[in-house]
Amino acid sequence: MNQRLNTAATASPLYTRNFMLLFTAHLFFGFSFWPYVLLPVFIQDLGSNLAEVGIIMGAASVSGMLIRPWSGDALDRIGRRSCLLAGGAIFLLTHVFYLMIDQIGPFVYFVRLLHGLSMGILFAAFFTFAADITPLHRRTEGIAIFGIGGHLSGAVGVPLGEFLIRTGGYPGLFKAGAAFTVLFIILSFFLKEPKKTGHQPKFRLRDFFSAGFQPANRIPLIANGLFALGLISYMVFLKPFAHEQGFTVTFFFMAYSLSAVLIRLVGGKWPDQFGLKTVLYPAFISLALGILLLALWPSPAGLLVSGILCGIGHGFVFPILSVLIINRGTDNGRGRSMALFTLLFDVGFFIGAPLWGYIAEHFGYPPMFYLSAASVLVAIGIFVFFDQQDPLRLPAKTIRPSSG
Repeated sequence: MNQRLNTAATASPLYTRNFMLLFTAHLFFGFSFWPYVLLPVFIQDLGSNLAEVGIIMGAASVSGMLIRPWSGDALDRIGRRSCLLAGGAIFLLTHVFYLMIDQIGPFVYFVRLLHGLSMGILFAAFFTFAADITPLHRRTEGIAIFGIGGHLSGAVGVPLGEFLIRTGGYPGLFKAGAAFTVLFIILSFFLKEPKKTGHQPKFRLRDFFSAGFQPANRIPLIANGLFALGLISYMVFLKPFAHEQGFTVTFFFMAYSLSAVLIRLVGGKWPDQFGLKTVLYPAFISLALGILLLALWPSPAGLLVSGILCGIGHGFVFPILSVLIINRGTDNGRGRSMALFTLLFDVGFFIGAPLWGYIAEHFGYPPMFYLSAASVLVAIGIFVFFDQQDPLRLPAKTIRPSSG
């Protein structure tokens, strides 16, 4: 059996024209996405405290959660490419609206809701498309390699964003984001939609959410929500924390992105070779240790080491959790599966941003990071004690990867 899997993996090309085109589009999307980790200081400059920063940042997840069920259905019915173009157009409009913000008020929340709407479409579309055009038995490796585009853009995008803010203020950052979004939209026009077979069931909201209560899906979805709780603590509040300490976040995010890239290049095949859960548990531990170091070692060197540990954790956790969901679903419902998976990430953001903001405002940053690390470790426990599903079970194939 293993010999047949290895033969199939060798015979199936991963780096097709479509894969490389999607990878590059994802890279340019990341250039426009990552600099928004610097947005909390912009909100603070407008007069908000940390608790309000958390609420404003978390507002984006509301529209993300609301659009997820319909975006999943659209991915399966209308197509991946069309959803990428629609989400890109909304994201482009979001950059323009950020340029109009000059005070805290209802308009800020509207723009954040629009931002979340675009993310709710784009994240599911990108990774569903990547799963479509990745050979079946190289899926974990393929999604891990595809995700490198996002991490590479983080290594460049965050220091670029800090440079743009220093030279042109936040308007310069928003204009650059719009330019990169236009480039990613142009590349998306040239993608070849994967061929689909099989019946697409009529969309029912009840069926979408009922999939989350299936025993096979329940634990990976909860773990993704806990994973998001951990990420949000530094994605939203590391910039204000470092700003208060007099540090730049460049040390963290460059180490974070480059270590995630390196671990995927070196160990991209490890989950398929040694087992998904065998690699998942150490990855969660690495992420938790990295978050703990933010509280225990607040210095440029500490940010560097923390970024390496968090990057290694993220480098494996996201692709493994997403493959667990994909493998336990069906191919003709893959868009819904990925939308449900990313919905739980939004739930974690929705809970985590205001929660961590409140804790940081009233108790300080270290307790926030301690609790964030603990939420990541809880994910290991729920897998060990409650998940009895076979992580290697593959569905019957009903979507053929494009030859492009």
